[in-house]
Amino acid sequence: MNQNINRNLIIKFLLITFAISWSCFGLLAILNNAGIITYTTGLPLIMIGAFGPGIAVIILQEKRNPKAIAKFIFSGRYRPFPYLILFGALLGATFWFPTQELNPHGPPLSAFPVVLLVQAAFTGGQEEVGWQGFLRPSLEKHMPFPIAVLLLSVIWAVWHLPIWLIDGSPQQHIHFGVYFIMVLVFSFPLSVLHKKTSNVFYCCLLHGLVNTFAAYFAFGEQWLHIQAGTVVNWGVIAGGAVVIAVSLLVWYFGKQKSSLA
Repeated sequence: MNQNINRNLIIKFLLITFAISWSCFGLLAILNNAGIITYTTGLPLIMIGAFGPGIAVIILQEKRNPKAIAKFIFSGRYRPFPYLILFGALLGATFWFPTQELNPHGPPLSAFPVVLLVQAAFTGGQEEVGWQGFLRPSLEKHMPFPIAVLLLSVIWAVWHLPIWLIDGSPQQHIHFGVYFIMVLVFSFPLSVLHKKTSNVFYCCLLHGLVNTFAAYFAFGEQWLHIQAGTVVNWGVIAGGAVVIAVSLLVWYFGKQKSSLA
């Protein structure tokens, strides 16, 4: 009975999430293709749509007052902070070392803390309130952890699909297959971080950190070719494989330790 309730909640979560997000992304795509609005001027719609997963999970909570929402996002274990550093360093190295290119149009280094805060709270990180705060743990009640992460990656990538229809969006320059692999690589450390800390805020921060790295590193000429799928960079492939491998090792040995306790 509990499993049936959980499945119903997953379905409701997905319906609400996609309804909110795709309404915003779709409206922007329509206005954009009609020449009424550009991607840049339509960014508020992207930002509102990005809150879809978080809004959905809050709607499904029994308590929706500010104190309960804050507890849901910020509660958890704070001592495993090194895992945030570990995964952030691995993902940063995956962006930087294969190409060692800075974005010539990126923000100044002095703005890094501000960019990180904005990315974590408004332009990506907030998605984890739904993805890691609810969806992945709920999927894991029905399937093994690695399969739950894989399914989350599929849902997360498909959730972005309407953005490809918007002229001027960054996604238009990325091959969807490459994008899915990027999402898959990213999903593992996010999921392991949440399992180790039970802290949604850490996941928002890691997501924001990777988006910040992208603002500084990932839009050089070489990265554009990598994202478009026209260049195979073995450094990026090796980096992604290391990120997944380390994430699975941290999860596996944590699982073994828990079973022996």
